[in-house]
Order: sequence, then structure tokens, then C-alpha cells
Amino acid sequence: MVRGAGCSKPIWANLLTHHNLTPRLRAGFFYHLRLLNRRCLEDFPLLGHRLYTKPTFNNVMRTVIFFACIFSALMLSSQEDTVKVSLGLNPEETAEQEYNSGLEALKKRDFTGAADLFTRCLAVKPNFDKALSNRAIAYTNLKRYDEALADISHAISNSPANAEYYFNKSLIYAGMNRKDSQEVALDQCLTIQANHAEAAYYKGVLHFERKETDKAIGYYDLALKANPAYAFAYNDRGSAKRVRGDVAGSIGDYEAAIRSDSSRAFIYNNLGSAYRLNNQPDLAIGAYSAALKLDARYLMALINRGAAYFEKNLLAQAQTDFEEVLSIDGKNSHAYNNLSSIAIKNKDYKKAKELADRAISLDSKNGPAYYNRGIARQMLREEEGACDDWKKAIGYGVIDAKSFLSASCQD
Repeated sequence: MVRGAGCSKPIWANLLTHHNLTPRLRAGFFYHLRLLNRRCLEDFPLLGHRLYTKPTFNNVMRTVIFFACIFSALMLSSQEDTVKVSLGLNPEETAEQEYNSGLEALKKRDFTGAADLFTRCLAVKPNFDKALSNRAIAYTNLKRYDEALADISHAISNSPANAEYYFNKSLIYAGMNRKDSQEVALDQCLTIQANHAEAAYYKGVLHFERKETDKAIGYYDLALKANPAYAFAYNDRGSAKRVRGDVAGSIGDYEAAIRSDSSRAFIYNNLGSAYRLNNQPDLAIGAYSAALKLDARYLMALINRGAAYFEKNLLAQAQTDFEEVLSIDGKNSHAYNNLSSIAIKNKDYKKAKELADRAISLDSKNGPAYYNRGIARQMLREEEGACDDWKKAIGYGVIDAKSFLSASCQD
């Protein structure tokens, strides 16, 4: 989210239970977690040996139209005795009105207002499990996790065979970062409803986070069997396939995700990264451009498109993208390092060193920046400093630095 997020502007994913609205509107907070998962799925490989790149009641009880008041005028014989009587709403109708208003507040992301409305509903109907479940969702978005957990546990005690409540419980545990408890709740949901698409999807996310790629793919398969138009499941299965080395399969899944939902910039970004791995830079640039059309400030897509331009030796276009990153985020270490790569390519080693210095000052663990600075120092005849930089680059995982170290440096 991988969600996650938003990984992309956060959407409201899955805000309410399926008893009330579509499954896409349940628990907006979890989208942000999904977006983070999504960012984990976007690889950060080195390009060539210099460039850094960063390669998502039933059916609203019933439709109830409440009349604010029903007035009945009783006209008596004497004008002085004319009386108007207001019948008002009974407590049951008032509770239903508060509940429906709570659902509307949830849709508007007014979580505090929604929680208050569900509370007023529950004051009249304390065992109304759907109000308890939806108040739990409101509390979760407000990060009032203990209260959310109490509400969903009460709802489950009233309706222990309701799979959706166990799924909502898993979202609360996710917000609390209690992954073991989250997984238990997902398993309970799937035991009751084996074809629960979202529970299967999040099981896949948990397995992917544990680097259990095959198990993750199995759960994504299950999610897609239950919901063949599940864009996030296609996207995450594509990322799992990419990790497993099935680049063609990942491209197919990303393309299927876009067919299901073409509004997600991060999916186009992932597709672009898969195209690059498949040695299709022009298609990669097209995918990154599509991501940027959806979100012009999407830094990962800008960095990745710049990297693809760099691979095609289109240095002016690459530089434009990296400078655009810095206009949005002036402290982006990777953009400075990538500009250093362009300076090396242009044989401007003094500028390359300065840019790498800036990248390292912003991120002391930026291995590619040490690598680039080592190259610049070697060309500026600062051999000792170059060797020190390559050693640090190797320590931060830049394997290509080993060949420079062995060729140019003594132990």
C-alpha cells in the first residue's frame, strides 16, 4: 500500500462495511498503510553503475425518508382555541436517523462527527452492531484504537458469524501495527467467508512483507478469483512476480491493474519500472509520463523517468526531471546524486563531486552518491578519497564499486 499508500494521493479505500456502501469505501486510514506498502514494492535499483532510481441493516439498512415533523392542525370552533400538535419522531426512528447521518459523515471523512452521531444512535440502541462497527471505523481513522477495538469486539459478540466485522478488526490491528493480531483477524474472516477478496489481499500483503513471495501470490490469486477487477491485487501480484524474476508476468499484471482502474499513478510507475527491467525504455517513459499526468508532483515517477531518459542518453530531459524533483523537494538526496551522474557523463568532475557532496550531506547512507563521488575524486586525482568513498559505497550495497576498488586501490 505496499498500500498503500499510498503509495499517490490517498483515496478513501474501504470506508464502510459492505452492509452500507461499496467495499471500496472501507477504512480510509488503511489506504495510507497500503500506500506505504506500495512504496515498499517499488524497487530502488542502481541503473548502470551510477544512477539512483526508485522503480497502492442491508444496503444502508433501507432507504428511509424521515419527515422532520408531522403536523396536524386541529381547528376548533373558537379562533382563540386554535391548536397545532407536533407528533415528532419516536426513539427508534431517531436512532435510525442518527445512524444514517453517521454514514453520511463517514463518506465526507468527518470522523469526529460520525463518531458522535453513532454514539447518539447507540445511546438509544446500545446493541446495534452495525453502528458499533461503523463507530469503530470512525475511531480507527481518529487513531482512537482502544475505543475502536472495544466497539468491534462488542459488534462481534452480537454477530459472531459476520466476516466483515473480523475484517474491520484486522484494520484496527493494522493501525496499531499489531501484525500478528491483524493476521489472526484476517484468518477468522476467511474462515467464515473464504472468498472475501479484501481479506485475501491483505493476507497477501503480510506474506509479501515477510518476503514469502509464493504465499503472497497465492493470496493475491484468491483475491482476484473473488474480485476479477481488483486493481490493487493485480498491482501487488505484479510486484511479487517482479521480485520472483517474472518480469513479463509483472507487466501483464500491472497492465491488468490499469484496465481495472486507470486512476492510480503508482500503478503506472510500477509498470514503467517493469518495462525498464524488460529493456523497453520507450514504453517505460510512456508509463512514467502517464503517472505524471495523473500526479505532476509524483517524485518517484519523475526520478524514474529521468533515469529512463539517462539510459537512453537523453541527458537534457533527464536533467529537467531531476531538477523538477528538487523544485518540489529541495532536500532530495537521490535527485542530487542523479545530477552528479549526468555531470560525470558530461566529464564535469568538479560539479559531479559538488553534487555528490550535497547528496551525502542530505543522506549519509546514500551508497550511489559515495560511488559517484569516488569516480569524480579519481578523475580529479584525489585517489585516497576515491578509495574511501568506494569502500563506503560497497558497505551500503553498491556492488559495482568493487571493480573500481580492486582496480585502483591497494588494501
